[in-house]
Amino acid sequence: MRSAVAWGTPVMASVVANGSAIATSPRWTFTMLTIPSRVEYLGRLLQSLAVLPTGQPFEVVIVYNSATDEEPMAVEQRIRAMAPSLPVRVYINSTDPTIGGGRRVQLSVCRTPLVAFIDDDLTLHGDVLRAIEDTLRTRPVGIVGLPSYEEDTDTRFKPRDSTPHVDVDGIRYMPVQGMLVAGYRRLFSDIGGFNPRRQFWGEWTEFNLRMWRHGFPTGYVLDRGFLRHWHKAPESPTRNMSGREQHVLWGLMCTALEYDAVSINEATDAFWRLAQDRYLQYSFGEQPSPKMLLASVLELMPRLSREFPAIHAFADDAKRHPFHFKPFEPLDEAQVRTVIAHAEHAVAPYRASLFDDDDVAPLPQKRTGWLRRIGKAMFARGVQSQVRA
Repeated sequence: MRSAVAWGTPVMASVVANGSAIATSPRWTFTMLTIPSRVEYLGRLLQSLAVLPTGQPFEVVIVYNSATDEEPMAVEQRIRAMAPSLPVRVYINSTDPTIGGGRRVQLSVCRTPLVAFIDDDLTLHGDVLRAIEDTLRTRPVGIVGLPSYEEDTDTRFKPRDSTPHVDVDGIRYMPVQGMLVAGYRRLFSDIGGFNPRRQFWGEWTEFNLRMWRHGFPTGYVLDRGFLRHWHKAPESPTRNMSGREQHVLWGLMCTALEYDAVSINEATDAFWRLAQDRYLQYSFGEQPSPKMLLASVLELMPRLSREFPAIHAFADDAKRHPFHFKPFEPLDEAQVRTVIAHAEHAVAPYRASLFDDDDVAPLPQKRTGWLRRIGKAMFARGVQSQVRA
């Protein structure tokens, strides 16, 4: 096993207790997905990570999300040279180099109990690790995010104040919209990992929804560590990727079918309004023509036919979630507090295995076993990624 700890110290740090040495392993993985044209930005991120105020051991995992003729060791050596003090492992994902495929590789190779997915066009600032860890220790959350700012300005990029949210006890409860997404590795796996039908758009939107439906709230800590988002990074799938129109439309179609949001009613109103007013305009232009939309739907029909059995199986399993929130449904404070109360119990086995917290009672094993079975069933027919290291 390769050594992996910050500041160049060995992965197994020794401390003295009762006259004997006790080994402590890293409990965090910081993981990034990157492509060849964005390696320069990845270097900035790694350098910012190297100077974070933390003495805790952690691992860094990079998934190089592209086919390449280079030897994997050569790619790893080039990336490690960007921040020599960091313990970097690199995996080459050439089998399914979509964003969703890369995310599945990231989760599958993570070996620590806590994980933070970080976009490669960010830099980290402030007491990032302590802010996340303190939140996980004291709040029953499934995902923690941090605010991001546009480049080196004071203009906040995410979370947007216009996005529906509920502020409770210092947490802004709402979907964590990518950038940095942190939480318990085992919980991420137990709810089913990353949806195999999200390729280049919407993987975090769907993942946050599934987390809430399982009874684990997600939200931002706004008053401690923060991120800077460097918008000029090339080949962004959300800003300038060719073919983005069909990726967005496909994500909307799958979301509607997987979460019983096809019918237009009060419960699904937010989904359909956002689809019409934001996402279709965002992908097709200010005034998408019916001709363009119909042509795109028809082009996606063969794929929909192939994927429909898996979508139907997913939808059947989703009916068994303890909460039935619809996509993009704005939650009020009473709903948020109900999920928080549920999560106080449900998050206990994940938190108790990491933190010395006498106030957290361990949950009976059968609860997590049920959650794990549901998560596995949801993706039994999904596409499985392969890793070539």
